[in-house]
Amino acid sequence: MGPVQFNVSNQTKYDLRVQASNGAQAGAVSGASTNLSFTPDDTNITCAMRWYENGVCVLQGSVAWSGGGSGADDGWSTSNLICMNGQANGVGFSGCNEGWVELQPYNLMANGGEVSVTYTNA
Repeated sequence: MGPVQFNVSNQTKYDLRVQASNGAQAGAVSGASTNLSFTPDDTNITCAMRWYENGVCVLQGSVAWSGGGSGADDGWSTSNLICMNGQANGVGFSGCNEGWVELQPYNLMANGGEVSVTYTNA
């Protein structure tokens, strides 16, 4: 797998913490952006996306990719808190209380590339 640049814009009213499966971490307070860079050795990456209000986690979603599958989950809750809009190597995705969104083709990220996502209030 090639290198991946992961860009996140947090336009929600919540603070966001990103925890990648390889141990990388980032954060973006309400209205801020952040990014993480992954090397070709970082395969099968899942980034837990956790939103906090007053230090309490109110929602968790994820963004994941590998050489054999990619997708995103805006996080499901009984009250719709956030929406997502993004792209992985030019393939767009979006969701508002959707749950997991599978991206096609299955090998979309096999050579690495860029994943960008913007989160907004619902």
